[in-house]
Amino acid sequence: MKTNISRNTYAALLLAVLTSLGFQACNKKLDVPSSYVASETLQWESITDTRSALIGVYGLTRAALANNNAHWIYGEMRYGDFVSYNRGDLDAVYNSDLNASFPLIKSLTDWRRFYAVINAASLLIERAPDVLAKDKRYTEINMKYDIAQARTLRAFAYFYMVRIWGDVPLLTKSFDDGQFIERPRTDQAAVLAFAESELVKAAQDLPFGYAEYPQTYYGEEYSRWRAVLFTKLSAYSILAHIAAWQGKYVDTDVYAKYVLDNYPKSALVYSSTSNLTSATGIFSTEQERSQLAAFTFTYKLGEATSSGHIESLTLASPLVSRKMPDIYVPKDSISKIFPDPNDTRFGVDTISGLTRTNYFTNYAGEIPIFSKIKVIRDGVSDGSYAIFGSNLIFTRLEEITLLRAEALAALGMRDDSMRLLNIIRANRGISLYNQTSTQHIIDAIFEERRRELMGEGWRWYDQIRYNKIRQEDPMFNKLIKDQGILWPISSEVLKKNSLLVQNTYWK
Repeated sequence: MKTNISRNTYAALLLAVLTSLGFQACNKKLDVPSSYVASETLQWESITDTRSALIGVYGLTRAALANNNAHWIYGEMRYGDFVSYNRGDLDAVYNSDLNASFPLIKSLTDWRRFYAVINAASLLIERAPDVLAKDKRYTEINMKYDIAQARTLRAFAYFYMVRIWGDVPLLTKSFDDGQFIERPRTDQAAVLAFAESELVKAAQDLPFGYAEYPQTYYGEEYSRWRAVLFTKLSAYSILAHIAAWQGKYVDTDVYAKYVLDNYPKSALVYSSTSNLTSATGIFSTEQERSQLAAFTFTYKLGEATSSGHIESLTLASPLVSRKMPDIYVPKDSISKIFPDPNDTRFGVDTISGLTRTNYFTNYAGEIPIFSKIKVIRDGVSDGSYAIFGSNLIFTRLEEITLLRAEALAALGMRDDSMRLLNIIRANRGISLYNQTSTQHIIDAIFEERRRELMGEGWRWYDQIRYNKIRQEDPMFNKLIKDQGILWPISSEVLKKNSLLVQNTYWK
């Protein structure tokens, strides 16, 4: 049984890391120095140091994604389904006006928070052997798991940056400010090759679940680390996405197939619509059984915040004490995206006109409220004190199933692709894709991703991959060719590094 002491220790460690970085409930810019504070505060002499360092890398990664709602603004707002209600900065992102002089956009063009992750991970990889030599409590298997997780998180940070900025400086060792300032950008193919090699190494050492560790892992049992720490399937899921981003669909199929062949070993299951949309479902810490890679904000451990969650952008009355949301999906878009009346996520009965609105609240009102994700505190219905404890899910079982369907379709394996697509469609109550379907299989897959993954940070990246495959949208094809799909690099970053040049499209 877990003890209160161990739970409180974990919470205190994580909160200390986040507080030291300035990751507050308010929506302030994260401005961390590139030399992570762990190098100064940790002595690398005991198991306490490695535990603090490991939790620190996860905390830094979570902060990099959540600060200023970055994950959702990067993934959902550019030419996306969500539109701004009354915010000029979000309108600018939607219209791809990324040179606009808004503080939010300035913050989102700055990649330094990702290099804080990379440096913290590199430090752990380099210094964990020192602890092994000094502290007998720190075992070989403990170090193996720690280093594998650090490799995975570092590779994930590089992949995430490549999707945003393309070429980025590749650093494979820990650094201080002076070393980092004058590093040029590395071709994104080389960066992704490094990330892939790191993930392959890590996947060999990572467990399917931390119950495989003798007795406990850092004093905690399996259930404590479930959906908190990255596993073998997390690494393979990220590998599948790195391959898909490069159009290497043979590799995508191999990596995604491994996940789908082995997910029962991590006790994962496909989520019902009710579990997907419940305040105590998969986006909470109560039901996390389809998550492959996620970052938790557990309310009971004091991690919930008022920003850094999709809810802080999308929720409004009657769910929280706020008149209007920052972003919403217009009604005409909703009806277009969800045409099947039997869709359990959203559907309109063609005879009675009655709606099924598991994804939306107040659909009959002026502005529909996107409420698929609505974890207020620990899943309560009282929104008068609106802090949110929802998990930031990068990928889950349904997402990787659709990714493999995409890969198989791109490889011309229509029947196998159709089978995977129909797993999701059947689970959501909509008609199955079959041999007589006139819609292109690729179109069907990406439309299903649009429905299933709404609000999870995928829409922009899906549009890029879709248009690379289909090549039917001249405007988007030109955007890809001209590198307009990338973000500009922060003027502050360019100012401090004379070897960097701005992305061509944004000069």
